[in-house]
Amino acid sequence: AMEASPDVADEHLQIQVPAITKRYLGIRAVETREPIRVIVLRALQAYGVPVPDEAISDRRKKRPT
Repeated sequence: AMEASPDVADEHLQIQVPAITKRYLGIRAVETREPIRVIVLRALQAYGVPVPDEAISDRRKKRPT
């Protein structure tokens, strides 16, 4: 088994967001059939925050369809 590099290992991050923001993310998640986590990571990546591509795609592959 390949070990994830420390940069890709998941860490816990809890944030509070405005209700309208969370509602929108929920709707978007249903529309795209992606976890909110993926949508948020993509948005952060688009904003210029370093997000390894594996962090966005990996979980997707493991999820049962």
